[in-house]
Amino acid sequence: MGKHDESYRLLFSEPRMVFELIRGFFCQKWIERLDFKSLERVNSTYVSPSLRKRETDVVWRARLKNGRPVYVYLLLELQSGVQRYMAVRLMAYVALLYQDLITRGELSPDGKLPLVIPIVLYNGEERWWAPRQLADLIEEVDPEADLFRPRFEYKLIDEGSYALDDLEARKNLAAVLFWLEKAPEPEDVQRGIDRLVEWLDGTNDGGLRSAFAVWLQMVRLPGKGIPEEQIPETLGLEDFRTMLAKRVEEWNEKLLERGRQEGRQEGRQEGRQEGRREGRQEGEARLVLRLLERKFGRLDARSRARVKAADAARLLAWAERILAAEKIGDVFGD
Repeated sequence: MGKHDESYRLLFSEPRMVFELIRGFFCQKWIERLDFKSLERVNSTYVSPSLRKRETDVVWRARLKNGRPVYVYLLLELQSGVQRYMAVRLMAYVALLYQDLITRGELSPDGKLPLVIPIVLYNGEERWWAPRQLADLIEEVDPEADLFRPRFEYKLIDEGSYALDDLEARKNLAAVLFWLEKAPEPEDVQRGIDRLVEWLDGTNDGGLRSAFAVWLQMVRLPGKGIPEEQIPETLGLEDFRTMLAKRVEEWNEKLLERGRQEGRQEGRQEGRQEGRREGRQEGEARLVLRLLERKFGRLDARSRARVKAADAARLLAWAERILAAEKIGDVFGD
């Protein structure tokens, strides 16, 4: 988890990544009033009254389009899973940030403090269940005393709560990161990297490209079971795309051969009842359907019927085309 934490901090030390996270996962319209061009990272280490240092993960400052400062507080909670008293912990950090601002005189002209938005970015396996409002952690005494229960609340972004289809549809760099965290197959990871290469092509994107490459190299690809010696040491996203393309091709070839063996075995078993040829052909049809859905997703009824009705020679030709096909029409020769 240490490498995971550090790679996430590296990613969210890039202003574009912070912008993408807020733009893609905050639903409030007022977010549109933030001037993301003014994003700047600020000190995240504070000293408590007992002279103990407390260090948050990342703190960014942005201004509203009318020039007023708004602090965006981003906490990356990646190490120990769900924290029941996260609201208490965040309230302490925000209080220390406010004390620091008061000490340095960074207040509005009328002496008011800026708005602080606490954000928990969580990527654990278990879904987040801890209360997001501090008041829910404080015992109720009497309705008249309820006004003294603080309503401090933080924004939660629970990566695992988003479906893959939802993340893919968002067309957002933070969503691609979450997609890559959850992507089940090597070709899914390759699709995510393709998006990174396409979207991070600007002159100011070098730092974020490198941060993603470090995360892929140190965290994601080893987590997919890819041997370390097959992971490029260079920090170019194109290197990872090339490596994965080869990896996916090898993986599909092995799957095809395994499927053929399963098809032959199924054909032998079913051949005792319905004839050897019919059983083998049905097994090969299931194999082709499996490979098509692995690469292109769920098939429509017409395509499934077409595969089931094909003869053995046509099924073999289609199976060999799947490896190089970019769309399903390339397989069928449409």
